[in-house]
Amino acid sequence: MTNIKNVYDEVQVFFNEELEWDSAIKREWVEGFLRQNAWNGASDETLRDMWRNLRMFVLYLSYSGETILDEMNASEYSLAVEWMIVQIDEFKPNIRTVRHFFDVLQSFYSYLAAKKIISQTDAVKQAAEFMTGGRRLKFIEAIADESALPGIFEKDTSSSLKSSLTVPKDIGRIVGEAVERLMLKFSAYFQQENFIDDFDRALMLYLGPMGQMPEDENDDEFWLGFWDYFLFDYHLLANDRTPLSQFNIDYSDRLAVEERKILLELMGAKFTVFYVDSVINQDWVECVNLLTEEKFRLPNPNYDYKLVKKLLFYGHVFLQQQEQELVMINFITSVEISSNLRRRIKDEISRQKAMMELQQTGATWDDFVKRHANAVRHTIDLLATWARVNVTSYAQIERSFPRSENGDKAVNIEVSELIERFMPKFGYSRHDAVLAQKMWQDFSQLGNVSVRKPAAWASAVIYAYSQINTGDAEMPVETLAEEMAVSKSSISANRAKIFDVLKLERYDPRYLSEEGMVSLLYDLQ
Repeated sequence: MTNIKNVYDEVQVFFNEELEWDSAIKREWVEGFLRQNAWNGASDETLRDMWRNLRMFVLYLSYSGETILDEMNASEYSLAVEWMIVQIDEFKPNIRTVRHFFDVLQSFYSYLAAKKIISQTDAVKQAAEFMTGGRRLKFIEAIADESALPGIFEKDTSSSLKSSLTVPKDIGRIVGEAVERLMLKFSAYFQQENFIDDFDRALMLYLGPMGQMPEDENDDEFWLGFWDYFLFDYHLLANDRTPLSQFNIDYSDRLAVEERKILLELMGAKFTVFYVDSVINQDWVECVNLLTEEKFRLPNPNYDYKLVKKLLFYGHVFLQQQEQELVMINFITSVEISSNLRRRIKDEISRQKAMMELQQTGATWDDFVKRHANAVRHTIDLLATWARVNVTSYAQIERSFPRSENGDKAVNIEVSELIERFMPKFGYSRHDAVLAQKMWQDFSQLGNVSVRKPAAWASAVIYAYSQINTGDAEMPVETLAEEMAVSKSSISANRAKIFDVLKLERYDPRYLSEEGMVSLLYDLQ
């Protein structure tokens, strides 16, 4: 381990060992700045504080790809502060913390200007004055015309630069200002290490069993679609929440009031499959929800009418309460299909909903779409581009399932608790654990169960669950036996009893997971 003796050692270790990408700020600039302050009598504690603030800014520059300090404008310094608030725990979202950061940065810039390393320091000064010059912390919106910057800080002209976001009324401004602004915070938040498994799982679900990553790793259309799915529709492993909901719980207190309003608007968005039924006028078209047949209005996309009548759209819409109009947000996909294929797509998705009803009695279309929006995407893709005849099995929804005449039998709680405790260790989600516990409950009601070793039954339930949902990629019985300290023979014997009593089959709809539903769609057998 590197021996850290003073602040200069910290700087050296950071630039040589910790910084992953090149930065617009050089190590020798930082060291020269600190030595000048030390020469002027700054204490070691003060020097370390200066370095802590500069270090955060260097991390942001490395993350954002900024390479020339002279080209940064005031709004970009505001984005830097927002990134640090989200990404760095000790950087608090208050005027005192941000003002101190800007004091250090302006002092550093003055040093660089004196050394002729940079030529302008106006932008950072403007950002500091605007963001921390009042009684509360304010943020700056991105500005396309940088030449407008000098005038916007004059008295009585601050309306040209909003202190925080307001909820806009039209979709163009929602995408251009609100979503784009929050995406920086989303990106920083979900790049934390504890979301790595979720990101990998979401990518696997979004691609599907036969999907491949695009050859161009910077394919904008692919990543826009993926983030649309991840933020709005994916369910986190640990708690089954959507990422947007989790972000709201963890970071809404760090957002401006107006930003929280926008986040709540986004959380209210619904995944919708729809088509244009008629043109009302030059501003509006009437659309029909393919699944529920509800009608609503959307802004006229100004496509050729003959073409738009052939398109099926899917993506997220939300109800704008002020005007009672549905407005598209984020990422909408369209495919050109015939009216016959449109009906077939609805039939396929209706069968999927019927399968969910076997698992969740009384499930509505909202319930289905919240759980299986990703399966809907895959269904449309398979039928529209792969020319599949059908993708959903009739056999599963036409089966008769064993039912208990007496549903009051005791259920061994210890088995349920072991299922809940061990499934996350094997990479399963909270929702998976709930379905597996339901399997154990149903089996307990139908069979005569003698539980001498709860772990043997819990591992058998997990084994059965994996065989239903993942086909060839079932959980290895050897892994279960080792981790849960039971014999392979006991797991196999109990698994056979569970399959026999419940009459389980592959892709059994009573316990079908999100992974299982997607796998089913691609199974040609």
